[in-house]
Amino acid sequence: MPDWVIIVLIVTNIVTLAALYFATRRMLKLRRQKRRAFAFRSYPIRQVKLEAVDPCFAITEHGPAPASTVAFIGGEGVVASLSDRETWVIAGLAKSARRVFEFGTCSGKTAHVMALNTPDDAEIHTLTIHPDDLANLEFGSSDDRHHQGQAATEAAFTTFYYQGHPTEVKIQQIFSDSKAYDETPLKGGIDLVFIDGAHTSSYVESDTAKAMVMLSERGVVLWHDYKPDAPDVFNFLNALAKELALIHIKDTDIVMYRRG
Repeated sequence: MPDWVIIVLIVTNIVTLAALYFATRRMLKLRRQKRRAFAFRSYPIRQVKLEAVDPCFAITEHGPAPASTVAFIGGEGVVASLSDRETWVIAGLAKSARRVFEFGTCSGKTAHVMALNTPDDAEIHTLTIHPDDLANLEFGSSDDRHHQGQAATEAAFTTFYYQGHPTEVKIQQIFSDSKAYDETPLKGGIDLVFIDGAHTSSYVESDTAKAMVMLSERGVVLWHDYKPDAPDVFNFLNALAKELALIHIKDTDIVMYRRG
């Protein structure tokens, strides 16, 4: 067989394999999108307008009431930042909270914003695993693999946004795997819990169970990333909504529960 025929066969095989590879990747991506898509129907959890969430967000004839004014920082350039609207929601709710607990410090920007808006005597507890201990994270066998990796990316910080600012005196930084954290000393004492840690089934379930122990009589729990792209969070909250009166805040990825 002439050499040129052999070369043509080799090139043809390489091109065919490459085409099959990219076609398979595309097919798998479309399958994932179809499985997670909610483009043509509402999310299962009831959606509410922001003004129905808390009196501070009441709408007047001129727009949002003055009570909704917050100290605010945008999210440009911040790792895993909330949207501006989501930051406004959390800052507004923080104004009436004296004790706050955050699962997932990341850069510390959200802890800083909450500290800016809470009363002068407030306490902010914020938890993340230390980067040196990432290998000790206890993921479950069914935990979403993409968000296992994302958890490591967001837990890369050992210094935080709030450090060197006056808000630092309000903030207690906790380095721990949230599954190993003992929440019982805070039982019934937290007014606002924000769950934005590892977005996997086993962690969001564990963080939620601890949040319910810590929650005060009229306390509020907020979960971030309620969307099909975070399937473990999305599916967990959809199931939890059958047991608790959860609401999805309009134009955000935040789900809220208020006790009492």
